[in-house]
Amino acid sequence: MRPGVLLLLVLAAGCAEMKQAPPATPTAALAPGSADGVRGSIEAMAPAFADRARGLAGRPAEAAQAAAQLEFVTAAIPRDSRYAPIPEGVRRELLLARQELRDALGTAKDAVPEAVVPALLAAAAALRAGDQARAARALQAPTFRPSGARSVVRLGELGPLPQAAIATALVQREVARLDAEGRWLGGRPVDASGNTITTFGLGGNTGVGY
Repeated sequence: MRPGVLLLLVLAAGCAEMKQAPPATPTAALAPGSADGVRGSIEAMAPAFADRARGLAGRPAEAAQAAAQLEFVTAAIPRDSRYAPIPEGVRRELLLARQELRDALGTAKDAVPEAVVPALLAAAAALRAGDQARAARALQAPTFRPSGARSVVRLGELGPLPQAAIATALVQREVARLDAEGRWLGGRPVDASGNTITTFGLGGNTGVGY
């Protein structure tokens, strides 16, 4: 398929997602230590996918966690009005990164994030606990192919992910820039309790998830 056609298909899928409410996933599972699932995921996934995701090779639990974070951020940013200042170009890069990752893992192209994210988080938790069978049960068809134990194996063999490295680093830099320049609409996003979200790199917790 030609790159231009692929981009159009990816963007069409992204536009459809924008009409939906943000999917609900516990932030504690998605981005431990962060009060904001979006920011916590961005901060965690950028280093995970650095160097074309070389550091995820042979580490299926970490790969599942990073994949869940990329799926989540890609879906959440267009749906969360707090992140409206994120440029359209960055959103397109995330959509392309998600497609690259789905191709590598065998995730269905039309799978909804509400199904993909919890499944990947469940697989990550199971793998960290050393329970391969439970991880396999989390990755079932039709959302994942070939599914089960073979999909667990694929998590450890995702291969180079250059687009994921580009997109995750780009969104991390963009959030830091918006923080530094005070370009968020009405000021920095705040969490559900009204607290201002902490800037990247300054420590502390960040706001709410999706």
